[in-house]
Amino acid sequence: MKNPNEMQNKLARRIITFLLGILVFTTLYPVYWLFVNSFRHTEQIVTGDTFGLPNELYLGNYYDAIVNRGVFRYFTNSVIYTLVTIAFTVVISTMLAYALTRMKWKYKKQGMSIAMLGILLPSQIVVIPVFMLMRTVKLVDNPVSIILVVSAFNIGISTMIASGFLKGIPYEMEEAAVMDGCGILRLFFRIIFPLLKSPIAAMSIYIFLNSWNEFIYSLVLLSSDEIKTLPLMLLGYSTRSGNNFGGLFAAMVITSLIPILIYLFFSKQVEKAISASAAMK
Repeated sequence: MKNPNEMQNKLARRIITFLLGILVFTTLYPVYWLFVNSFRHTEQIVTGDTFGLPNELYLGNYYDAIVNRGVFRYFTNSVIYTLVTIAFTVVISTMLAYALTRMKWKYKKQGMSIAMLGILLPSQIVVIPVFMLMRTVKLVDNPVSIILVVSAFNIGISTMIASGFLKGIPYEMEEAAVMDGCGILRLFFRIIFPLLKSPIAAMSIYIFLNSWNEFIYSLVLLSSDEIKTLPLMLLGYSTRSGNNFGGLFAAMVITSLIPILIYLFFSKQVEKAISASAAMK
């Protein structure tokens, strides 16, 4: 006769497996649906079966997205803005974290409070003040504006991630470097910064997700077509091309390639970044 506890554990595992299976299906099915329908004619998407495999692979949608709509131009813009935002935010936030955790200065507590405020303050509620500020400094319709804004809203959480790691570094390393005549900048970039590989990886993934998917501030601050990002291109796709759902789905597949590849190859860092951001909110 089977042990009742063993039977309960087996039943619990089956229920958990079933629920996880539903979660995996609901997560992966939209990706499958998007990819499959990117190879269908728009007429088939509107009137036909959109759930099964297509009868033929129609590549005209990708031709329309790449050649007619120039999706790779917007793709390049998003890549450049994202990389510059990551580099700028990582350097500023790690230096700020070092100043807040390892140095003694008069307004240290106020600096920590401002960093925490950057985490708690939703970016959407300050769209108008940010636009007015960028207009005052003549950065509207300039790529620099979107880089500065996205970086500003990511510095708070990035600083907290780096601060948690810096608190575990022994002071003896810095004291030895100072005794050898190492200045503050050299101390930071030659000794401290290389030790922050793990938090920097988590920070970079988190910043990438926010920058790559940024829509509201891109819509408000960027108006020239040649400097727009992928989300703005997707917004204008159907309005300029009519109800060309096939081409729109093809452009969305191209847009999602980098996030999917990053998750496949850096899934651990993605989980750390999401966990860290959830812990700070």
